[in-house]
Amino acid sequence: MPKSKSQTHITPDRIYEIISQEWGYAKDSMHDPCPAYTPYKSSMFFNGLYGDLHEVNYINPPYHNLSEWVMHAVNQTYKNKKTVMLLPAKTDQSWFHILINFGYKIKWIHKRLRFKNNKHHSTQPHFLVLIK
Repeated sequence: MPKSKSQTHITPDRIYEIISQEWGYAKDSMHDPCPAYTPYKSSMFFNGLYGDLHEVNYINPPYHNLSEWVMHAVNQTYKNKKTVMLLPAKTDQSWFHILINFGYKIKWIHKRLRFKNNKHHSTQPHFLVLIK
């Protein structure tokens, strides 16, 4: 699979519509600890990984450290934090099996996504997961 030239993939509006329909969270009611267009190599950027999340969060994490983001969201459930994550369907990864084994609610995305800032559709399928 070709490697992406960017870690920034802006969430399409239909994802927020799915989240609202599936779990009742509006886009503006969720905190994003991983906002687009912030330099991902900056040590200060990923402080969302190291501090507490807000009560309800939406995370479209950079793909170079998916496991860290998933584990942080899972650990935050012990502090009653809820997180909706948009993730690529990498079913061979340990973090994916953690989500399955904990029984988190998964919503598979029909068809390939086209992120707002990308010319072409994604090369892989995606899913949403509610970690709470």
